[in-house]
This record gives sequence, structure tokens and C-alpha cells, in this order.
Amino acid sequence: MRSQKFEKPSLKSVKAVGFDYFGTLVEAEAEVTDCLVSMCSHLHELGYRFPDEAFLDTYRNVVRQKRSVRYEEFKEVNNTVWVSDTLNSMGFDTDSSHPEILSTVEKYFAEWQLTLYPDVIPVIKKLRERFKIGLVSNFTDSNFLNKTLRKFDIEDFFDSVTISDNCGWRKPHPNIFQDFLKSLDAQPGETLFVGDDPVSDVKGANDMGITTVLIKRTSKETEEKQAVAPDFIVSSLTELEKLLFS
Repeated sequence: MRSQKFEKPSLKSVKAVGFDYFGTLVEAEAEVTDCLVSMCSHLHELGYRFPDEAFLDTYRNVVRQKRSVRYEEFKEVNNTVWVSDTLNSMGFDTDSSHPEILSTVEKYFAEWQLTLYPDVIPVIKKLRERFKIGLVSNFTDSNFLNKTLRKFDIEDFFDSVTISDNCGWRKPHPNIFQDFLKSLDAQPGETLFVGDDPVSDVKGANDMGITTVLIKRTSKETEEKQAVAPDFIVSSLTELEKLLFS
């Protein structure tokens, strides 16, 4: 992908606002080992017989194999494919659409602890009075993400929800941002995007000519990511609201 230079309009021109999900609106905590052990236990209950270490080693190898597709080609791969490929590599005959594979992935995400940031509901309610609101997330399981929207009772806050699992492309690839813009019937020059990742969120949206806001809820960042410049930086959605309504 080649970066293009765009003349960014004033914030007064903004008609649509897009948000990243994890790290921007929701904090997610999970111990990967617990998630993997939960999958193993569930598969044993379903009748699959294997040493746990063999499954864990094979699964990790499968995940590494998918990394180049996901992080270099920016094509999304659903968790069900990871599990199915793991079992097939161990001599079983499964398909990613089988119910037992779907339920195994559900067990993985059941270990996740999610917290909605306290500024999300009041700010997005206010923004909805003036702007179209969209969600754009790099996530491997759209079923789980949509469940969390219902859990937090924020599903109706969004005019559109674009997930890499459904779209097939991960941020910063332009295709997922194009789907987002199309879903809101919005032009890049009248759109603002808010995210916590300087590459996936900021660079991806910048390359499309979308005005960008980096939200830094924590001070964690890498030297590589510091080189990507957003149009604005905020530490909360309350600051974003002030930007848009000033």
C-alpha cells in the first residue's frame, strides 16, 4: 500500500465518526494459557483424545503460520480455522464450520474479561446527535464481538459495524476502511476515525484521507509506532467530544 497525501478539512466538515473497538472503547484482559486450556478441556469432553501439550504446541504453530497472512497480507482468519487446522494436523477430520469447533472457540473467549470504558456511553450518545457513528474492528470472531455489543447494550449506538472477520481484510488495509465508508455513505474528507493503534488505526485511516485521532488511554507504545503521526491525540473520549463540539 502506498501512502497518499490528502488535504485534511476542518473538523467542522466532519459528518461521520468511526471508532476502533478493543483498546478504544473496551478494555480486554485474558490469560492466553487459560483460554487454551479451556479449549482442550472442552474438546476432551466432546470425545477428542490427545495429550494437552501436543494440542498446545500444534495450535501455536498454526497461529504462527497464520501470522504472515494476517499481518503482512492483512487477510483475516477466523479462530475456527485455527482450531480446525490444529486438529486436522493431529490426525482428526474436522471442518471449521462444525458445531464442535464453534463451541470450542466460544470456550476460548469465555475466559476473556471485558470492561467498557466509562466515557463511552455518555460521549457516543452526544455524538449521535450530530454524526453518523461506525465501528471498525480487527477481530477474528464477529459472533463474539457482536455478543459483547449486546452485553454492554451499545449495539444500537452504531449505524454500522465493520469487523475484519466479516470483511475479510484487516486494518490498515484500505478495503476495510472502504467498507466502513460505504456502510455510512460517507466520504473520507467528511470522516473522522478514532483508534488506539498508530499503525492499524491511524496509518490505515490516514492513507485513505480520513482525519485521525489517536486515543492514548495508556502510556504504552513502541518506538516504531511513535513515528506515525495522527491529526489529533486525546487521552479520553471526553477530550474527543470537546474537539468536535468546540
